[in-house]
Amino acid sequence: MLLTQDPKPRIILGLMTFGPDESAGARITSLDEYNKILDYFQAQGYNEVDTARVYVGGQQEAFTAAAHWKERGLTLATKWYPYESGAHKPGVITAKFNESLAQLQTDCVDIFYLHAADRSLPFAETLRAVDALHRAGKFVQLGLSNFAAFEVAEVVMTCAANGWVRPSIYQGMYNAITRSIEAELIPACRRYGLDIVVYNPIAGGIFSGKYKSADVPTEGRYSDSVGRLGALYRKRHSADPSVLSHPPNHVFTNPGSAAATSYFKDATFEALRLIEPVAAAHNLTLLEIAFR
Repeated sequence: MLLTQDPKPRIILGLMTFGPDESAGARITSLDEYNKILDYFQAQGYNEVDTARVYVGGQQEAFTAAAHWKERGLTLATKWYPYESGAHKPGVITAKFNESLAQLQTDCVDIFYLHAADRSLPFAETLRAVDALHRAGKFVQLGLSNFAAFEVAEVVMTCAANGWVRPSIYQGMYNAITRSIEAELIPACRRYGLDIVVYNPIAGGIFSGKYKSADVPTEGRYSDSVGRLGALYRKRHSADPSVLSHPPNHVFTNPGSAAATSYFKDATFEALRLIEPVAAAHNLTLLEIAFR
């Protein structure tokens, strides 16, 4: 993941597909395998993980608690997504955040993100409740994810005017073919002193070179073997992919995810076919190019 304010790069392990229920979007369902992955991750010198209340149908945080994240000394971020209008009302967000703490078996997390903007109510209502959680010592840093640039500015100024905890980190989608944050979000975050971390840097695995065409594969996240989730991955929402953590019968209603960017299309694979021989000529892999 990318960070703009701190000069030292941070690698953060996203946990959206780690959990006990494959039907709810999990791909790593064995706790033993999960622990082995965490062992390797930490052995490489990395220590940050990122989860959310909605991941794996609400089961991810407990799965991470079972892997003893606190005993491992991991730094952890969690999030609450506004899956419907009013999901960031003070009573709701407080209850859901406390659910996260209970599932994680902790009384404090390092980062709490507002997973997307709940535009059905004034931000001040949400931010007042979030500040109360911070004053109670329940999280260290406040983060924003999938907010528009003008919303970042509004949130920062609202917090500053009221003496509330200000967001200090922003998480958004960014890769070689999803670059919309460059025009306004990155300048806004620099202006207001928010670090930036990014998710989906290799476009859901497309830049790995594993997939060669827009034909539906027989296995993996883009296949129909995972039910409706496969189709959702192939038509991934650029605003926030956390929709994929909901059960297949979930109806996604948040207006903030109306704009969709599909990675799984002929134009993407044609571009990769053009890039691959150039990469090979310079002894580079597609992954190396994607991260650069």
